[in-house]
Amino acid sequence: MTPAEARDAFTRLLQTPDPELDLAEAALLIAAEEYPDLRPAVYLNQIARMGTELKQRIRAEVEPGRVVEMANTYLFEELHFKGNREEYYDPRNSFLNEVLDRRVGIPITLAVLYVAIGERAGLPVRGVGMPGHFLVKYAPATSGEIFIDAFNGRTLTREECAKMLNEMYGGEVKMRPALLEPSTKRQILSRILNNLKSLYLSRGDLARALSASDRIMLTDPHLTSEWRDRGMIHFQMHHDAEALKDFTRYLAMRPEPEDAPRVKQLRGQLISRVNGGLRHARLDADDVREFRELRIGFSDHRRRRTQAGRIDEEHQPGLADGRDRRRDQRVVP
Repeated sequence: MTPAEARDAFTRLLQTPDPELDLAEAALLIAAEEYPDLRPAVYLNQIARMGTELKQRIRAEVEPGRVVEMANTYLFEELHFKGNREEYYDPRNSFLNEVLDRRVGIPITLAVLYVAIGERAGLPVRGVGMPGHFLVKYAPATSGEIFIDAFNGRTLTREECAKMLNEMYGGEVKMRPALLEPSTKRQILSRILNNLKSLYLSRGDLARALSASDRIMLTDPHLTSEWRDRGMIHFQMHHDAEALKDFTRYLAMRPEPEDAPRVKQLRGQLISRVNGGLRHARLDADDVREFRELRIGFSDHRRRRTQAGRIDEEHQPGLADGRDRRRDQRVVP
């Protein structure tokens, strides 16, 4: 499958109503642009077999705690899926094929796999985009909810989720019910792509960052800040016409954002260059600074310290209400 074929397949799949969208297939199509030899059907069959095995193990079990315990034992103890603490920022952690092959990932990809296997086993599981750490929610209609932290292979109560959030953000982000509501599948895909975009930007790989941004726009063209973010990538790549288009759209969608003066200034430079037929100019010092500052909005890439003192990170496109957050006024993906 060529990258173009993978993009076309991803675009077609996104036409599916969200409840029926196959999250695992979409995640594999994201990976297929990076892995031309990837055959999604092979991995989907593998996931299906895991789902069948889990379903057979659960059988008639109905007690929620026991069901989750059995699922966790199968995935984390027998199949050995776990969080990749040693190489957290390896882009391979964001590709579902690599997670299946290597048995390691980050919170969101491990959660996607958990949901995919759980759905095939008939379990009511959904992804939950809690800020800073993606979770899984098991919520049967007849009883209470259980949250699963797939990265650490454990279950959590709502109170424990609130404690985790407080530890990650030092009280800056307050827990509220909306933060533990299920994410749509498109939101999950957008968050995976934001992770990749942030990683690629940290490595100076603008072409791959642009590819990720383009696909984020496919998941939701109404993500206002993404028009600005993609415009900044185009600007850095000297794609003047494309950057001008994205900045113009951004300002039309959000007429007076906090960064409006600088975006308007950059847009004015682009208009002059495009109309004047000038050669692409290199970014001056202010442009470079602004590019770095605006990259803060590319992902919620927040450093957090656990009680044990370990530092790890989880990327996401923003809080559940869609607002961007700044991380120490720096971008250090």
